Amino acid sequence: MTEQISVVVGHTAWNDLQLIGQVLEREGIGLLSVLSDAVSLADQARALGADCILFSPTLPGMTPALIQELLLYEDHPIAAVGLIPAGSAYASEYQRFGMKGFVTTPLDPVQVGRLPAIIRDAVRTAREERAARSFAPVTAQEALEILDRGGWQQQTVAVYSPKGGVGKTTIAVNLACALGGVALQPTLLIDADMSRANAHIPLGVDIEQEPKNLFALYERVVSEGSRSGRYIVRAQTLQANVVPRAGKLHFLPGIPKMHMAGMPEFVEDPQRTMDIFADILREARGYYTFRVVDTGPDFNLPIHWAALTEADTVLIVLTPELTAIHDVRNALPALERAFGSLQRFRLVLNGFDEQFGISPKEVVKALGGKCPVVATLPYDPTGARLSINLARPLTLEKKLSPLGEALVRLAAMFYPPLEAVLRRRPVAAKPGLFRRARAVVAE
Repeated sequence: MTEQISVVVGHTAWNDLQLIGQVLEREGIGLLSVLSDAVSLADQARALGADCILFSPTLPGMTPALIQELLLYEDHPIAAVGLIPAGSAYASEYQRFGMKGFVTTPLDPVQVGRLPAIIRDAVRTAREERAARSFAPVTAQEALEILDRGGWQQQTVAVYSPKGGVGKTTIAVNLACALGGVALQPTLLIDADMSRANAHIPLGVDIEQEPKNLFALYERVVSEGSRSGRYIVRAQTLQANVVPRAGKLHFLPGIPKMHMAGMPEFVEDPQRTMDIFADILREARGYYTFRVVDTGPDFNLPIHWAALTEADTVLIVLTPELTAIHDVRNALPALERAFGSLQRFRLVLNGFDEQFGISPKEVVKALGGKCPVVATLPYDPTGARLSINLARPLTLEKKLSPLGEALVRLAAMFYPPLEAVLRRRPVAAKPGLFRRARAVVAE
């Protein structure tokens, strides 16, 4: 980064300000203004075209939401670097909202000497996020307008199907990418499919080389619990096993090898296995607004059952064919008995085409009218397979395909401001008859 970077500072400690001014001048970083309250800091950062703010969380009016607001400023991203009081708990809170780095105060020569590199890295990272194909910011005004119409709440969403091959993992990955990579809400995707863990493939994660995964987490928790008698998922254990992806999306990969599903950590004590998974989700609530869980088809497996039990919403994925409808219909009575009702369950009809001879209304009727269809995803096998093979989730495309648009609309059910993204993003034209015929032949 060769051009001059400019910053505004929100801080009140005179000695710290002197040190900051000296090092920034020496390193060729422009100091535009020094403010003593958060509102003036934000206003001046925008008005003066600052690339970065240096801020103290103790400023009057300072909130973590202000960091996100400046990062999403439409003219250009304004990165945030914290001046965090030593021994305080501010760092983790502000990092969740997009703070790119920090030093501790009161400053000393070592701390202040780190600032130029931290500032340059913060600005570069913010610009890379803005330039990324996934960036489509929801402005603060758009979010307020949409939220005023009904609001939203943080969610654990389990994506489930009793039948394999219906697109469950594709939907889970794209839902998480829309929430974490497009809406930039802290989101954790968990691959909890103990029969065929493969959410890593469309995300471009080499699960055999990546040491962070669900088994490693269980191994650590069970090992510690065997000594202490308490099986607890600590924050550091969870964070040590997640992989950062697009925007604010983190990913907890599944088991690297299928035989691991039969390891003692998972099968020795089924109740312990369920309790640990429930604790993973409870711990994740403190760090992630949304938790998306890709589950396997057999709900008798402890982790699959724990995912369904702990979820606020369960999306049941099925395709418009009688075999898929039959499998879901057979699973619903057991789910209804276990949960007392099917209120948390919703249907996602994947790969729909009116030429297939089954309408969404007929699907609901065939299932006894107990679960509503909340999304109908168009048939696009070529687009879906390209997305998987190229590790390019559909919801992260700047030009959304009809399937990508439908997946973003599904995510907007949980975070309504995503509707604003759909209004601004171009949508690719639907494939013509020849292309659709070619896709069918390719099948």
